[in-house]
Amino acid sequence: MLKHVSFLTRDLGAVLAFYTQLGGIVEKDLTTHEGHRRGVVRLGEGRLQFFQVQGEAPAPHPHWAEHVALHVRGLRDLLPLLKAAGVTVTRDLQPSPGGRDMAFVLDPDGRQVELLEGDESI
Repeated sequence: MLKHVSFLTRDLGAVLAFYTQLGGIVEKDLTTHEGHRRGVVRLGEGRLQFFQVQGEAPAPHPHWAEHVALHVRGLRDLLPLLKAAGVTVTRDLQPSPGGRDMAFVLDPDGRQVELLEGDESI
């Protein structure tokens, strides 16, 4: 079972706020004994972990094929709110191959995030 996926971030506060807006719950926001900022966001059963390390910068690939995919509720209502907040939409609302609403946005570090309309169980 996957425990978490870990990424570098430029701004831990911004990335935690972004994933919280998508339904995530911040489980950790602390400074490690090495002096790095560390945050963990729970998204359903999975977690994303972020480290803000002095002198290091994230380098996400710009292609949509490298992305984080999340089920969200109310994507049609959420997407305009994200746009109004300045979030970059790279693929606007469209049907997924399975017929659900889908869109791609960039997180604060430029990481591609697929938003897929979830069912009642999420």
